[in-house]
Amino acid sequence: MKSFILSIPKGVPTAIMIAIVMYFTFADNPLGINALKHIPYAELIGHFVLYFIACLVFIFDYAKARLPHHSKVNQEIGIAVSTGVLAFLMELGLMHLTGGYNYDLRNVYVACVGTLLAFLFYHFWLLHPFRHYLYHSIQHHWRYQHRRKKK
Repeated sequence: MKSFILSIPKGVPTAIMIAIVMYFTFADNPLGINALKHIPYAELIGHFVLYFIACLVFIFDYAKARLPHHSKVNQEIGIAVSTGVLAFLMELGLMHLTGGYNYDLRNVYVACVGTLLAFLFYHFWLLHPFRHYLYHSIQHHWRYQHRRKKK
């Protein structure tokens, strides 16, 4: 699994996640489940989970590209803010495409809370386990051979 994660080119998980966010934002019923309309705040919960996962994927993609070095906190904060801006732009695009019918500013607030919690979750709980999981295998992976010091 480690070699598979390391062999994924940087930017690919981010591009896939942006495509997923666009699909879930602009599709009328992306999961095809009509029963979700009866659950209160299902749309807000969906936005929270979607942007929480999106922010984690963006930060993991950045952190993997920085290996074997530590990721920088200011860059992680920038990624979280960019994910919140992405949520605002998606809602703005939805407002223009539907004539304001599906626009809800609460979705943007919930998405921003999701990105903030994803940043805090990564930075305080997942940073070191992620590095420990991939750090020793990076020394032998072909993609990172140019970063090793030659003896």
